[in-house]
Amino acid sequence: MRLSLPECMRDVRPVLLLTALLAGCAVSPDSDIQREPAATASGESPTEFVAPDIKDIWPISTRYYRTTSADIYLGNVDAQIVSLEANVAAGLVDRSERLAGLLYHRYKLLGRLSDSDRAIELLASRADANFLTPSGMVLYAITLSGLHRFDEADAWLQKARTAGAAEEEWRDLGKDILVARGDYAALAQDFATSNLPVADFYGLAHRADLRLLQGDLAGAESHFLAAQTLYRDVSPVPLAWLHTQMGIAYLRYGRIDDARRFFTAAIERLPGYYLAEEHLAECETLLGELPAARERYQKVIAQTGNPEFVAALSALERQAGNTELADSLIEQAKVGYSDLLSRLPAAYAQHASEFFAEIGETDRAYQLARENASLRSDVGSLILLAASAEGAGKPKAACRAHARAVATMLTPPELAELKAVSRRCAKAAESLNDAGFADQPKPDTAASALQH
Repeated sequence: MRLSLPECMRDVRPVLLLTALLAGCAVSPDSDIQREPAATASGESPTEFVAPDIKDIWPISTRYYRTTSADIYLGNVDAQIVSLEANVAAGLVDRSERLAGLLYHRYKLLGRLSDSDRAIELLASRADANFLTPSGMVLYAITLSGLHRFDEADAWLQKARTAGAAEEEWRDLGKDILVARGDYAALAQDFATSNLPVADFYGLAHRADLRLLQGDLAGAESHFLAAQTLYRDVSPVPLAWLHTQMGIAYLRYGRIDDARRFFTAAIERLPGYYLAEEHLAECETLLGELPAARERYQKVIAQTGNPEFVAALSALERQAGNTELADSLIEQAKVGYSDLLSRLPAAYAQHASEFFAEIGETDRAYQLARENASLRSDVGSLILLAASAEGAGKPKAACRAHARAVATMLTPPELAELKAVSRRCAKAAESLNDAGFADQPKPDTAASALQH
């Protein structure tokens, strides 16, 4: 079970900002809502308008809102990357920023880490030579944030602003970094207005994220639905991303059938979108549809090589009684995580911590959770730290992390997973009070929560 908040909730800028790079190249079908009246039994269209089923409108289906074919869209991205790689190889280094943007965009859609590695390599090279344009600085900040190198990301974001980057390029990314870090004080105004509507697709997605942090699924759904209503473009990516986010929100609240409906809609619009595919496989597993889930996980693993999905397939095979195969897949996932942690420790500490907790290596899970929490104090990281400390037999550390999570005043659904920790910590505090230690100072700093 995933105890920390999903990182994908904060993918607004990485996934959507870069779609602008393709604006002049995508084939553009009619992007208005296409309302097709239902056919009668005789095959003729009825004379009166028949209202569409709500399930065709939310999430809106490809029948009622057409966007560019995924094959055409992704084929266009691939063709541009090939062309730009040739340009860069020929010495046209001024094309490298656009190439990096397209590579990182494809990574966020298909999950191939090699695309991310190459994008960061190109941007770091230009950064070292002081050749980044203002837009390139924003792009570099996006990739660094994706690696959880938040201090560097913020520094490049500030450089981009000073260099004259357009506000629409950096505004939402700055908020994403604050959310990822857990700098909720800086977001006080955003939280205060998070229940209000706004006529902006990206702004609504941000507010939906904040409503989920406050335990308000209905409010988040209202914002996501409003964002869908505002969308008037031909790229399939924003709608596929939006529907995936709604599916993840439902999944976090245990509404598996609703979650599956939204992941299915996302995949219908953008087949191969790995985030929707792997979450649909998770739903299928939870619903006992193991053959379908197995096939989907195998496809996503072949596409991404991500050890998280290898571990999920292992759990599926164990559930199916294939113990030997499950054990083999666990070893494969361990190797994958070892590689990622050696190369990108900050980016994968959280996911690796969850993995090692699930396979019973609790001390390693706790150590990784501590490393993750040393980089960020968001409520999800604190929840993970409390859970891993409890699992590793460190009750005092678990109580400290739990207290810090509660002190954020946020109530994401994952916090409910710590009910047992909460009860134990309350009893421990009551015992201290009875013993006359009620006035003892209670550690409340980031450093104290990371101590044994």
